Amino acid sequence: MDRDALITVAEDLEYLFQWGPEISNAEIRRGSAVLRRLLVENAYGNAWRAIGEPAQPTAIAVDLSALLGNDKDKVIYALAGGANFRGIYSACSILNKGSTPVGNNPPPPIRENGYPFDRKFTITELLSSLSGVVDGKEFNRREVIKYIANIKGGVHLTTKERKTEEKLISRLGKIEKKILHHNTDGLLVELVAIAQAIGNSEDAKNLIKRILSIQEN
Repeated sequence: MDRDALITVAEDLEYLFQWGPEISNAEIRRGSAVLRRLLVENAYGNAWRAIGEPAQPTAIAVDLSALLGNDKDKVIYALAGGANFRGIYSACSILNKGSTPVGNNPPPPIRENGYPFDRKFTITELLSSLSGVVDGKEFNRREVIKYIANIKGGVHLTTKERKTEEKLISRLGKIEKKILHHNTDGLLVELVAIAQAIGNSEDAKNLIKRILSIQEN
């Protein structure tokens, strides 16, 4: 990875750090292309290793699987969340069947002002981790990024890529219509949670500093 590519990654990470609670729906849609490039296409991981860091960068996010445990079949919908959005700190949203509470009790928090069921993920783990469950259908964070970027973010896919992702687009399209978060598409809020987890992570901040120091030399 050359110097210009490293600087682009640093600038993209700085951009994610700026995703505050008042970010507009239009900006979320446009920013989904940045998330796809950094995470799905692995520009972040490549930059991390290019400056000599081992393995993968990490980020703290909500572990929805740990919350739901064996109760996924009792859920009408659940979203991991973990976002500061429109003045509300949102995490672990659940609507379950019946009147009996579902899920596990949260462990002790792992950071100040964090969210219930926070855990540290590598980027690979984060992408494959559970983002939500709607009517028994599960979807992960990678799928949320790809769906929003493909449908609303203006990402231009090759014919082969679009064909490969047709089933994902169809499946998430059906799910998207069923979840709202304070009158906003629930999948957009999930995208905000992912962006804030990456942008606020210590590894992202450290990588930015390392790359900027390279730029100055």
